Amino acid sequence: MDIYGADYYPEHWDRSFWKKHVELMKVYGIEWVRIGEFMWSVVERSDGEFDFSLLDEAIELLSENGIKIILGTPTATPPAWLVSKYPEILPVDWNGRVRGFGSRRHYSPNSKAYLEYALRIVEQYASRYGDVIDVWQIDNEFGCHGTTYSFGTEDLVAFREWLKEKYGTLENLNRHWGTVFWSQTYKSWDEIVFPINTPTFENPHQMLDIYRFMSDSSIRFLKSQVEVIRKYSSKPVTHNFMVDFMDLDYRKMARYVDFVSWDNYIATEEYDPLRQSANHSLMRSLKHQPFLVIEQQPARVNWRQVNENYESEYLAMWTKQAYLNGAMGVMPFRFDQIRFGAEQYHAGLLDYYGRPTKRLEAYSKAKSQTPGVITPKPEVAIFFDYENEWIHRINHLNRNFKYWDAIVDIYKAVKKLGYNAEFVFNEDEVEGYDVLVVPYASYISEEFLQKIKKFEGPVYLTAMSSIKDKYNWLTERMPWHLIDEFGIEVVDFGGIKKEKGYLFSQCVNTLFWKDELEVFSAKVIGSFENGTPLATVKNNRYYVASVLDENGWKLLLCENLKPRVLGKGYELVNVERNGRELTVVLNTLPIENNVYIDGSLNVLKPFELSFVG
Repeated sequence: MDIYGADYYPEHWDRSFWKKHVELMKVYGIEWVRIGEFMWSVVERSDGEFDFSLLDEAIELLSENGIKIILGTPTATPPAWLVSKYPEILPVDWNGRVRGFGSRRHYSPNSKAYLEYALRIVEQYASRYGDVIDVWQIDNEFGCHGTTYSFGTEDLVAFREWLKEKYGTLENLNRHWGTVFWSQTYKSWDEIVFPINTPTFENPHQMLDIYRFMSDSSIRFLKSQVEVIRKYSSKPVTHNFMVDFMDLDYRKMARYVDFVSWDNYIATEEYDPLRQSANHSLMRSLKHQPFLVIEQQPARVNWRQVNENYESEYLAMWTKQAYLNGAMGVMPFRFDQIRFGAEQYHAGLLDYYGRPTKRLEAYSKAKSQTPGVITPKPEVAIFFDYENEWIHRINHLNRNFKYWDAIVDIYKAVKKLGYNAEFVFNEDEVEGYDVLVVPYASYISEEFLQKIKKFEGPVYLTAMSSIKDKYNWLTERMPWHLIDEFGIEVVDFGGIKKEKGYLFSQCVNTLFWKDELEVFSAKVIGSFENGTPLATVKNNRYYVASVLDENGWKLLLCENLKPRVLGKGYELVNVERNGRELTVVLNTLPIENNVYIDGSLNVLKPFELSFVG
């Protein structure tokens, strides 16, 4: 990889500690740091009174010692003096309550006062440090803590303007929102309000637009910061995306950064390596290029109900896993473990006394095992769309169904069969892949429908796919524009908890949703327990009339993806290097592990990364 570093907070320390920190960085191969993203009150202690001496000295010391710098704009933490002067910048939650000062991310991106001051401090940063630093990070974790959403007065004004631009006329809006239902017809733009604290279900068409608008608000704020920085700097710009996070359209946001960064924290109560891998792959897929893990969980964190610790070698393994999935760098959060503040229990690379930890030693050793940048071969494409995630959460037949969870099951199945999985979006080309899976995609754009029809390899389509239009209306026939392609029509459907089904005469679990199919020109290859069709195939077009778990998908996919691997506790990626096809395999277990790849035994040491072939 190209970037080995850590997140560092010089403002948390007396200057007398800095030189020791930098010396340790050099000893252990910390070549990059991210700084500055929470320094607003440090550099602007009161309105318009700027003092950059601390940041100047920190940047000078780091640069003199050859340490490259990612500088974060400090807009995630508006200072107390700003909130006191303009309390209207504070966001308003789903219940209409103001979210107060005292933590972080306490702003609405639609507040005019906030935007004025935020862009002013960004310009101060950009004009002062321009090309002195190496990379810019915009803000910090847009949307974290549910802050994508704000329902204040200025948010509502901005939403109405957004709607005017989208629909043009109220007549057009009323038609697409179906406002004749429940007497919601609007005669004035000023009548439109956010449906918070409503007695029952909200208008599903309005809700989809609210999700779009809220996402666009953060994207617009990011773009405005990027535009300011571009006036003063030619350095690349990024933002730190988050794990399992669906409130923002990251694909759309990624257009405005030079490369994707993300924060790799364990997403589940019990560590699930392939779920983390799915997040790596999603981040890589946003721009189909290498990404940076700009915050890597080092061991324990501070924000869970129970913050378990992890042995130091886990940090080395997580670093190797990021490398395996195409990362260009990994930066543990944080370098300097701190004794005060909301994150005082969060582990770091130094201990509370400032001494190197075993974690730092393990991370440093991983550097020699992760040379260059891996590019996974394109093999299996899984269609993904953030708006479909929003559609599923708004108004669903089975509210227990979770779009991302169900997609991760498909991802795991592909990986355990021994193949690479990558995510594709509406605008992406798909012809370079061997297999295309289009799961639970309620709305599929006309553009992507044509790509499905032209794809020469096997295509797998599932229940809940192509059943809605872009306004969140159900289509007249299902799957819309794909009935002839797959040789089936969905004539009815219903929610289920869990039922038995059969694929190729083997028992599988069917979950959440059950289609009733009329089969025209397809062959039935699976059935529900009551004998109705569960899975069909027409030529190489497969349809699944329910939701399968990981094992069900492995069984279904193996007709086109011959199983290559036997074992457990591994992740592998197939690559081409110097004209040779290689498999890179990682033991994700802290014990010796036997993994068979294409019939050959590979004995892997604890957390070992190995090139095979």
